[in-house]
Amino acid sequence: MSLLKRTGILRRVQTLWARVGLRARLEAFILLALLPMVGLVVVLLLQERNQDIERARDATRLLADRGAQQQAQIVQQARSVLQLLTLVPDIREASPDRCATMLKQATDLYPWSTGFGVFNPDGNLLCSSNRSRPMNVADRDYFREALATHGFTVSNFLIGQNSKKPRVVAALPILGDDGSVIRVLLAGVDLNWLAELSVEIAHESGGTVSLFDSEGTILARVPDPQGIVGRSMAEHPMVRKIMVEEAGIIEDDGLDGIPRISGFSTLEETGAKIVVAVARDDILAAADRNLLLGTGVITGVVLLIVGGVWVLMEVMVLRGLRDLKASAAFLSSDLFDPYALCTPVPVHPSEIGQVAHAMRTMGRTLSTIAFEDRLTGLANRRFFEAHVERLKEQPAEDQSAIAILYIDLDGFKPVNDQHGHHTGDAALKQIGTRLAHCVRHGDFAARLGGDEFAVLLSLPDGQPERYIRDVARRIIDSVSAPIIADGLDVQIGCSIGIALWPSDAEDLALALQNADQALYAAKRSGRGRIVAYSELSATDASPI
Repeated sequence: MSLLKRTGILRRVQTLWARVGLRARLEAFILLALLPMVGLVVVLLLQERNQDIERARDATRLLADRGAQQQAQIVQQARSVLQLLTLVPDIREASPDRCATMLKQATDLYPWSTGFGVFNPDGNLLCSSNRSRPMNVADRDYFREALATHGFTVSNFLIGQNSKKPRVVAALPILGDDGSVIRVLLAGVDLNWLAELSVEIAHESGGTVSLFDSEGTILARVPDPQGIVGRSMAEHPMVRKIMVEEAGIIEDDGLDGIPRISGFSTLEETGAKIVVAVARDDILAAADRNLLLGTGVITGVVLLIVGGVWVLMEVMVLRGLRDLKASAAFLSSDLFDPYALCTPVPVHPSEIGQVAHAMRTMGRTLSTIAFEDRLTGLANRRFFEAHVERLKEQPAEDQSAIAILYIDLDGFKPVNDQHGHHTGDAALKQIGTRLAHCVRHGDFAARLGGDEFAVLLSLPDGQPERYIRDVARRIIDSVSAPIIADGLDVQIGCSIGIALWPSDAEDLALALQNADQALYAAKRSGRGRIVAYSELSATDASPI
């Protein structure tokens, strides 16, 4: 583009800008000033959306691991029960009168058991808790393995003949005095834990729980609207990925064709896979609603400010300018009147104050969205980390000593488990209020997440350690006081780890880690404890 053309375009832009009124210019300036704030809030909301997806991924994996752990615990319990039963003479000898009765009592005692049975080495049934007709298990792989190894074995998942539900069979040989197998004791283990886990997942996320055997056949699925239990899904892309890994997270189309986030884990002894899946669209729908709501609030705030400035410009500026213009024109005319008003009506300071108040309100709203914990009203983790960075950047001469108190609640998890998260949230809200009342103006209190809090005490006058412990004890006493949440009497305590900066560490980040180690030591020593980093031994102070 030639210099002449560029000059012509610049002149036209200048001419158009000159025609734009003062009010339009001010509105344009305000919009340009607000755009970075709007962009910041949108970015924060998008980050929250991504965090919702990441939390869903972690939750599915944790629930799958939990199912695998429950299965492992049940199998271990079955092993212990079989070991005890092999010591009972009536069972060792398969006494016709006493054996079945004792096995029936054992079945009633353990909810995971579908029944017990004693078999000869040739596989014939001698006595059982729930069966009297003849039965032979000599051809079963787990029975052969028990005979060969003389040790505890577990079968792959089997479908019960009567219940039509998946179960596993645990086998333990009964050895004679010469070490040979004289009997084999079997126990059936059902999947009650799978139903309980499925109800919890369906309640929390609307997800599904599936159990596959080592060949990719569906043994159980809750819920199962397609009726695919018992079918082989080994060729499904998602199932193929699951079968080659021990545990992990997969984002792919589920068995019903719906995009899902699936966490999976392998069940010990059997090679089976438990898969917990939630619909990705459901997670995104909730996140998108929050994004839309937040964007709508910001848009409303911007429109409110723009509209308010438009009116204020009319009332406080443009009306006065028109009066001045009219006065100037009158003064320039032949009808000059020395008594005519030549100045506009005085502007009331209250109108300017109202504009300033509206801007401050907007700033507080944006700051609350970005940096305040919505539940407790304390600073959130993002604000805490930003505050720590500001402390690091202060000149050495302006820095004062700081006591770092890391706080973790005692007994909070049972409140959530027994009464629900709504009651837990109500308790956390009261705890946040109590914590704010325990610190001075100028000190800093934040909720780091879950039931973890932090307090930074400024020590400009070099208060002794006793002062810091008094504050910590005041926090413990305040938090430990009875809480009424949703009409329930809730008892919660807390433990506190303390570190001093720069006494315990010249680097503030290291001092924060020291406070975390002190809190870990306090939690290990019991409820309601206060532990300072300076009290830790070399072993306790090593990285965790």
